[in-house]
Amino acid sequence: MPIIKVSTSVFSMIKTVERAVQKANYGDEILVAAGKYKESITIQKDVTITAKVAEHVLIEGIVIVPKTKHLTLENITLHPTTQIYVEGSITLTNCVLNGSLSNVLLSLNGGKAHAEKCNFIGAIDVAVVLLNKSSVKLYNCYFESNKKTHLLIDNSSIELKNCELLKANHAIWLKNASDAQLDNVKMHHHSGTQLIIQAASTLHMQGCGIEHGEGNGIYASEESKILINNTVMQHHALPQLWIQNSELQLSNSIIQHGNESGLMLRECSEATITNTSFSFHKIANVQLTLASLLNMTSCQIYSCQGVGMQLKDKSIANFSETVFADNELPQLFLSEQSICTLKDTTIKDGKQVGIFVEKSSSCSVVTSTINNQENTAIIVIDAEMFILDSTIQENKGNGILSVKGANTTIEGCKFSNNEMPHIAGKEHATVSISHSELISGKGIFMVDSCQLNVSETTIKDGTGVQVEIVGQTKASIYKSRISGGDSNGIKVLKDATMHIIESQVTTHKLPQIIVNDSSVIFKNSELLHGERNGFIIENHAEAFIQDSFISNHMYPQIWIDLDSAVELSATQLTDGHESDIYVQNNSTLHANNCIIQNDKYNFNVQAVNHSKIDLVHTTVENSIGNIFYSENNSQITHTLDELN
Repeated sequence: MPIIKVSTSVFSMIKTVERAVQKANYGDEILVAAGKYKESITIQKDVTITAKVAEHVLIEGIVIVPKTKHLTLENITLHPTTQIYVEGSITLTNCVLNGSLSNVLLSLNGGKAHAEKCNFIGAIDVAVVLLNKSSVKLYNCYFESNKKTHLLIDNSSIELKNCELLKANHAIWLKNASDAQLDNVKMHHHSGTQLIIQAASTLHMQGCGIEHGEGNGIYASEESKILINNTVMQHHALPQLWIQNSELQLSNSIIQHGNESGLMLRECSEATITNTSFSFHKIANVQLTLASLLNMTSCQIYSCQGVGMQLKDKSIANFSETVFADNELPQLFLSEQSICTLKDTTIKDGKQVGIFVEKSSSCSVVTSTINNQENTAIIVIDAEMFILDSTIQENKGNGILSVKGANTTIEGCKFSNNEMPHIAGKEHATVSISHSELISGKGIFMVDSCQLNVSETTIKDGTGVQVEIVGQTKASIYKSRISGGDSNGIKVLKDATMHIIESQVTTHKLPQIIVNDSSVIFKNSELLHGERNGFIIENHAEAFIQDSFISNHMYPQIWIDLDSAVELSATQLTDGHESDIYVQNNSTLHANNCIIQNDKYNFNVQAVNHSKIDLVHTTVENSIGNIFYSENNSQITHTLDELN
């Protein structure tokens, strides 16, 4: 291949690059000697312009590469006075483009470029502009101090590998169905958003670093698509990833140390995120709003000064094998008709609430663990919560607090060692519990017109009242066992209603069931081994006890007081350490087809102070003394075949 030499020396026959280009044939190499060349060059043939040392050759002027023409530049420093304009193709190797005199360093209009080991520095506006389906490949290149943006890609494509971009307003701006592929690219210290992706454009990133920006790390909008793998984003003043009406696929990455949020999904955006951590943000690690959708697997959401994960305005999120930890505000926050599902997920060590669900939102938790929150594990306000086969333990507040018409369904779960009641409800909340265990702690507390349904559940070893309902609350307990508490088993207070069916209440240190100004139905159930009374029914309370077995209490097994009434049917009372039935203060008991046995205390049945007991077809037995005692205008009537 012929070599044409260019030199400013007085002995040189060719003193300008333009003259060498005119003389060259297709494929010729033009070797430029050290010096400064002020001239404009138009490429009419495919040629190579090269120098031995890049720093020693400076071309200052305009370079134009028309359609179908190809220019190769090697070891050249260029100071374009306007721009290098390419409609054909250009290859740059080990070149420096310095734009102190130019708005744009390299402009492609339907052209192609390949640059390797090149520096693009100091453009007044943009380093490289791609228009009209142009394409550029940049390997091992360096961009610095190009004022507005390093790369502007409009309806074109770009590939960057092992490049570094810094100190502009923006690093890369894609628009109008453009495509960018970045591999091991470092972007940092930009005064605005580092990457802008707009209008159906696509960004692919692999092994990149995006750091220290004064705007967003990435801003995507208008149905764009972002695919990121093995990338680190940190230290941005605005949300590090802002995805608006676009799609994000993010994997094996780290998003951390942002002044606002790690990820913002808005306006029907969709994201799929795997094996990625979000941490150390000031407002939220991740935010979804305006009907956005998120699927997250095997991720970590931790150490945020604000909310770990926030969903608003009909957004939807699905989490699998993900960890939420150490966030200052609620670790997961749902609001405004949002929907969330968690499976095999851990929420731990929160500084406040684990999950907060409000305003007609819905959350489902499956085979997950929520523990060690500084406040309540789950709060549900005017919303829905479904929790299945999960563990909620060792939280300093409630396990679940359900408020203001909230609906909470619990199945196959374990609650233990929460410092406040495992399950609490107020203000018309509904809670349904089945096939679960509530261990230690204070069990269940419901107040203010709530609805509680418990079935096939064990509640045991409580440090406080195990089940307490208050204030027009309605509850049912079916095929369940309540045992071993340090206080009462069940309290029904202030016009509340309780149905206990096919269940067992046993071994409490205080009266096992207290009914005060309320009503209870106790059917096909057992009440056993209490250290004090079995029932205390008082203060205008009512009870219906049928087909049940009551045994072995240290104090009177059924105590009825203060204008209360009890209907006892087909029930057996036995092995009481004091009276089986004690009725006082204007109260009444009617028993039908019952068996009352006592061999430890004189007087099985007592009525005092204007009270009345009526026994029909009921057997009363006492092996050591009298069976009845009444005083002070009280009476006991009976139709007994046997009195012992």
